[in-house]
Amino acid sequence: MSVNEIQKVDIAICTWNRAALLACTLDSFSRLLVEPSFRLNIIIVDNNSTDSTPEVIKSFQKSKFAKSNSVVAMRETRQGHTFSRNRAVEAADSDLMIWTDDDVEVQNDWVTRYVDAANQNPEVTFWGGEIIPRFEGQTPKWILENWDALKGCFAARTFDGDLELDLSRLPYGANFAIRTKAQKEFHFDESLGRRGDQVLGEDELDLFRRLLSAGKRGQWVPGAGLEHVIPKDRASEKYVFDYFVGQGRALVTKGNPWHEDHDRMTNEAKSEYQKYKLKRLVSGSQVWVSHMLRSALAQGQAEGLSWTVHDR
Repeated sequence: MSVNEIQKVDIAICTWNRAALLACTLDSFSRLLVEPSFRLNIIIVDNNSTDSTPEVIKSFQKSKFAKSNSVVAMRETRQGHTFSRNRAVEAADSDLMIWTDDDVEVQNDWVTRYVDAANQNPEVTFWGGEIIPRFEGQTPKWILENWDALKGCFAARTFDGDLELDLSRLPYGANFAIRTKAQKEFHFDESLGRRGDQVLGEDELDLFRRLLSAGKRGQWVPGAGLEHVIPKDRASEKYVFDYFVGQGRALVTKGNPWHEDHDRMTNEAKSEYQKYKLKRLVSGSQVWVSHMLRSALAQGQAEGLSWTVHDR
């Protein structure tokens, strides 16, 4: 057996109040192909769920899948995705960590694709795979008409071939793998990431940028794909608006706001919002969506700048 061969794999999933979606995700795990060459462990971190998430997890722990594979459940009381992620990192005891979300359905060869890639490329530290959004019900026309601008909201991600990853081509958090040794060295930045209903994000992209800056290599894995389930309530203007508010906050957190004048940013948010509502009545979607996104981004930056001033 090669010293570089993957023998233990952790799948890490953090969850918050998505019991029904989580149940479907875990059910897709039960169909994974687990080869004798490696052992599989599922790490589930519940971030203070108030729905039936604990019952869903307990049911999975009693499933046929759990009888032949390890399932570790824990609770993170600090509210925030990156707190939960770092809790999973602390619990990891493997050669390879594979990350996903609580609203996906994986292909049965998803894990073996990553294991094969890690075994065949010992010089590579992290990998990414395709994410295909699957909308429940009919996808609204305005989303389809503005897909290039909106696909990030729904975590759509795909590249061609087993290309080298770089700053312009990075995986998304719902589908990537990393050598556990490197993950324990490079934790997630806890100032980033989702906080309850607040969509901030950027935590996994920040991780990949730091890995690349440290000289680590990344690679895309064709075939290591999964579907991202989009509930009907996410295919909405409110969800998209809130997502881009989070992106605006992230711009401030990263030190890249449009400018640092809080009052001006607030006025820009209001002005763009008024244009969005007006154009929504008289113009095509490409016009009003652009104003909606600018309003949301400005609002998020205004909030972020307000927090920055307060901290000072």
